[in-house]
Amino acid sequence: MKKILSILLFLVVVCQIRAEDANITTMYKMTQRLFPQQASSFDFRLLNNTSADTFTIKSEGNKIIISGNNANSMAVGLNHYLKNYCLTTISWYKDDPIELPKTLPSISTEVTIKANVPTRFFLNYCTFGYSMTWWKWSDWEHFIDWMALNGINMPLAITGQEAIWYKVWSKLGLTDEEIRGYFTGPAHLPWHRMCNLDGWQSPLPKEWLSSQAALQEQIVAREREFNMRPVLPAFAGHVPAALKRVYPNIKTTRVSEWGGFADQYRCTFLNPMDSLYAIIQKEYLTEQTRLYGTNHIYGIDPFNEIDPPSWDADSLGMMAKHIYESVAAVDPEAVWLQMTWLFYADIKHWTTPRIKSYLRSVPQDRLILLDYFCEYTEIWKQTEVLRQIWWYFFYCE
Repeated sequence: MKKILSILLFLVVVCQIRAEDANITTMYKMTQRLFPQQASSFDFRLLNNTSADTFTIKSEGNKIIISGNNANSMAVGLNHYLKNYCLTTISWYKDDPIELPKTLPSISTEVTIKANVPTRFFLNYCTFGYSMTWWKWSDWEHFIDWMALNGINMPLAITGQEAIWYKVWSKLGLTDEEIRGYFTGPAHLPWHRMCNLDGWQSPLPKEWLSSQAALQEQIVAREREFNMRPVLPAFAGHVPAALKRVYPNIKTTRVSEWGGFADQYRCTFLNPMDSLYAIIQKEYLTEQTRLYGTNHIYGIDPFNEIDPPSWDADSLGMMAKHIYESVAAVDPEAVWLQMTWLFYADIKHWTTPRIKSYLRSVPQDRLILLDYFCEYTEIWKQTEVLRQIWWYFFYCE
């Protein structure tokens, strides 16, 4: 018995050492990337038994000692030192210079700071259609460093999903021409992903599919090194119109027009109560998890700036119920992250009974609402229903 306990204790110690090594190694690598000439002036240590994300900074001899409960907290501590002692700001653009004083300022009194909130979300779906569209790994690597320095631990991670969709639609019988003609060009993919736009500036090049898939693997791997939980997409009902050729009896509708684009670019939505819906969800999430892993949080926005197939409150509830169940059948730990912009953008149609039916049909401990417009209005005050669900507030610059 003593031998077994000794072995277990040894394994616990080994696991703790490995976790400590991983966090500290991550931070040493960050300093080498950002300011290699002064990286050796920093030491990192792991804090244990903290009730919240915490960092401390202090001086020991000619070293700046930064401690935290994980690499993310250490990164925030490093940024605190750079801003407040070195008067140095690190931009999210990789080509902006980083200037530190030749002699690093000492810290007269140890500083300890705890995070105000446990989850810090970042990124807008549309951002992936602006300059970020053309980013290479060097841009993303620096950007992830910036996110860690600023305490982000739940970033949106939607790059590379078209490679998975290509496999799914191919498996379901669509041709290469049908699939790549369904995608938009790279700059409009965010609105394609949100079921707003099909086929604009298509076909999407095959080289784009493979390069973005490889990039996403690098992105989520590095984000997880910094203790982030990437938010990945799940199937929200958007399908190629050509799917009807293979499955003529499926229940689809053409969504309302969007953005002034011609009728030929309107999207097709598969009713979540159709038996094919859960099949597509399983195919997509299984392949996505194989390639990119999962942290069990999925961005799902079936009706962003478009009308649902029906405004009947019960129908909205049934659709939400089946969407969540299709995800939970693949990942029992799944959490649905839903934007709330739709409730503001179409306040006329999203009445309290409809919102209530839609949101209450999902287990409340598995639903998070995301407010992208909180710098202008407080959507959560729009109806009592919205005040009873967990929210993340995000300010878009």
